[in-house]
Amino acid sequence: MIYILLGITAIVGNTLILIALHKNTSLHQPSKALLRNLVASDLCVGFVQLVHVALGIFILQRRWQICRHLFMVVGIAANISITVSLWTITAISVDRLLALLLKLTYRQMVTIRKVYAVAMASWVIGISNATLWIFSLLAWKVLLGTNIAVCLITSAYCYTRTFLRLRHQHTQVLNNLRQPENQASRIDEIRYRKTVSSSLWLLLALLFCYLPFFFLMSFAFREIENNPSPVFINALTTTALLVYFNSTLNPILYCWRIKEVRRAVKDTLSCSRE
Repeated sequence: MIYILLGITAIVGNTLILIALHKNTSLHQPSKALLRNLVASDLCVGFVQLVHVALGIFILQRRWQICRHLFMVVGIAANISITVSLWTITAISVDRLLALLLKLTYRQMVTIRKVYAVAMASWVIGISNATLWIFSLLAWKVLLGTNIAVCLITSAYCYTRTFLRLRHQHTQVLNNLRQPENQASRIDEIRYRKTVSSSLWLLLALLFCYLPFFFLMSFAFREIENNPSPVFINALTTTALLVYFNSTLNPILYCWRIKEVRRAVKDTLSCSRE
């Protein structure tokens, strides 16, 4: 029942966000493309949860042939969507740092084509990860661990440098706040801080939902070889649910932190009622 609830809310919520992003014209196109990529991966997770429900039903019916096929579908889709989410969240942190460093040349350097290439690369990495999961569990563990390490280190570096740069700029603006051009800079800084804060919330939500599962997975193969205890199985199931919950949580964060998305979602819901 929990899988059904989370699956339906993830599908409905992320579909609404996709519609809202399509209607919105004020967001910067490359940034919106990265957000769409993250929403698409969360939408896939919603469908994976419903397949997971079907897997549980066929296990109860002991239809093992169908179970094997559904297990492969769940594993492949989960590997792809989790990898895409990790890399997209990292790309968003890099995008926010580039917006701060490049300033006026940001829109010339960060183009929609480059962002589409980054989005495609995240799906290619996800498919590679899923392929290794099928053919070589050891290589899969190495690649998954490398992906997590690279994404977390890159995101930590980007946000640390962003906040240090913002603190420096904040001090400079406050020292010359009486000048009109610095007042305008202060307004731009406040807007930028909101976008950085929104992307940081997405990263923190992902870490909160994913890290417990990844931590347990590091011991999973040893436990499987030694006949895993019911406590370990229950803990792994609970943390897997937490991973799935991230796809339901993200649409809530979009509406809470991004004013343009919240307004577009309200417009979409009001139109559907009419």
